[in-house]
Amino acid sequence: MTMPPEAAGPVMPARPAAPLRLAFAAAIALIVVTLAAFWAWRWWEGEQEGEFRADPQFCELVTPETIHRLVPEAHGGREAAASCTWAAAREKGKYRANVHLFASRLNVELAEEDMREQRSDGELGWEKGTQEALLGLGDEAFLRFRPPVPGKNITAQVFFRRSNMVISVAYARSDDDRQAARAGAIDAAREAAALLKP
Repeated sequence: MTMPPEAAGPVMPARPAAPLRLAFAAAIALIVVTLAAFWAWRWWEGEQEGEFRADPQFCELVTPETIHRLVPEAHGGREAAASCTWAAAREKGKYRANVHLFASRLNVELAEEDMREQRSDGELGWEKGTQEALLGLGDEAFLRFRPPVPGKNITAQVFFRRSNMVISVAYARSDDDRQAARAGAIDAAREAAALLKP
């Protein structure tokens, strides 16, 4: 006698194996995390506070005319990560004159903090007693000196901030003329501030 199908009990669907379910869940989780990270990054980029959303062409922030006046022997600028250097050829027995520009694109809060740290702590070798606030150069600016020591020439450095961009322009001379170093660093920094476009 044949049993009716209902009497044999319900037919259970085949379940996928546990490892297959785990792999599928892991793949979904990875996709969700990747998309979340991507959209968080896009949101941060879009919401990043400040005037500047891209780095400038560093070697175009100081004109060839100014470089020729400050470092007559320099031939073009050498661009590196976030910087440009215009330097005289090396000569035996003579300090090497140069202009070095370095830029950091941050957000406004971090840029302000960077300026505070440079003013208070700074870097080893820079004079603290002769630091000078500069007016009319970006949102805030100051100048400092590295005194001549064996193997190093007199260097004047201007740090200035415009919105979320912090730029330092250092002018090292082949002599120990502090006033000329100061004037040259300020000239190059003012030019960089004027040529800096969002």
